[in-house]
Amino acid sequence: MKRFLLCGTLVAVLMSVSTGDMYARKSSNEQIIAKKAVSHEKMLERLLKYISVESWSLYDNVNNDWTMTDGQAEMAAMLAADAKALGADVYVCPDNYVYVTVPSNLKYDVPSVGISCHLDYSQEAPYQGIRPSVLKYQGGDIVLSEGVVLSPDSPAGKDLKGLEGKTLIHTDGTTLLGGDCKNGCAVAMSVLETLMTSDMKHGEIQFVWCPNEDIGMVAERIDTSRFNPDLIYDIDGEGSSEVCIANFTAREFYVRFIGNNVHPSNAKAMGMADALAAAAQFTACIPIDCRPEHSEGTQGYMQAYGFVQDAANWQVKFRIRYFDPADGEKYDGIVDRALDDIRRDYPNVGIEIFEDDIRYENVAHSLHPDCLPSLVSAAAGMGKKLDLTESRGGTTSPMLVPKGLNGGLLVFSGQHAIHSIYEYSVLEEVHESYMLMLHTIDQVSQLK
Repeated sequence: MKRFLLCGTLVAVLMSVSTGDMYARKSSNEQIIAKKAVSHEKMLERLLKYISVESWSLYDNVNNDWTMTDGQAEMAAMLAADAKALGADVYVCPDNYVYVTVPSNLKYDVPSVGISCHLDYSQEAPYQGIRPSVLKYQGGDIVLSEGVVLSPDSPAGKDLKGLEGKTLIHTDGTTLLGGDCKNGCAVAMSVLETLMTSDMKHGEIQFVWCPNEDIGMVAERIDTSRFNPDLIYDIDGEGSSEVCIANFTAREFYVRFIGNNVHPSNAKAMGMADALAAAAQFTACIPIDCRPEHSEGTQGYMQAYGFVQDAANWQVKFRIRYFDPADGEKYDGIVDRALDDIRRDYPNVGIEIFEDDIRYENVAHSLHPDCLPSLVSAAAGMGKKLDLTESRGGTTSPMLVPKGLNGGLLVFSGQHAIHSIYEYSVLEEVHESYMLMLHTIDQVSQLK
């Protein structure tokens, strides 16, 4: 897979966004989009239908290291049925990834576009018995249930300011909503509907609805022969304008210190190997200024976050996060020097590195050069300004990069107060995400 470094391109696009100089190309697709766009009413119907499927993901429902719930299988089947009803060629694999490819109808080559989202939702708040309500918001507090109030003056409700007149879908205050990522599912299916029921011109468009994103396993069984687009847009972002253009690289590093417990009075003669002391020294290797509590923005960090004892042995779970590859090299050097010191100071202790994985990668280092400009140009044509951000985490697209795919942008989908009983979605923002994807596909169709 070809790799791209977009530092210069990102700077140019950011300058264009800030000055309003981005040029949005017009095409014959404009009228088609205006006439064939899914209505707000249909988007709401689709969203409520998807929210009705309780497709949470669950860490402790493991079968051969692959977590799956009946609700996710039900959601995959529903998405597949909806796509087939539109006339699309659909493949649902045994692991409940749903794949759709719409062939190009152009006479010339343009980059392929991929749209991804996940079909599961979180278990971080009560997640069964979801009862959504639809409200035309008039301002002020929203009483979700007795004693549970969503207020614009609270952290969960801060985005309510300015949403007067908008259509909100919220919970009854006893569960989360699941708009993360049912919003994205509705957006993606609506894009597919427009492509399948209109004469809109486009290049190849690939869709994937993925399971198990909320437990970090979304990329574990992705079939890159079925989903391998040039430009990827992950419809799973929060708010009404946020587009994440960069994120942490996440490295997980597990090391086992192998000990030999003997009575300390005979330690030298018996070859005592103090694995606990070695593990403690390894943990203490992290410079204070590299710890997470001293990190913000695009600063990385290192953290030992777990110890597991096995007889005389001690395992340390270690995480490393960074935006800049130079920080990754710096942290690698700290780890290597710490292990060398332990080998010197504790010669009887064995050291085994049994897991060292990049769990997700900074998408900024592998975005296709046309990915961000096409999205920003589409937004400009809609009269919309995007809020380009960096994320101190990772979603579907960053997890797909280590599997050999290009980086992708995390695009807003009208989610708010996610993973909480205060979660709500804004219908107009969901619909705007859908329109942005159509206009982005239009922009890409003109990249001759």
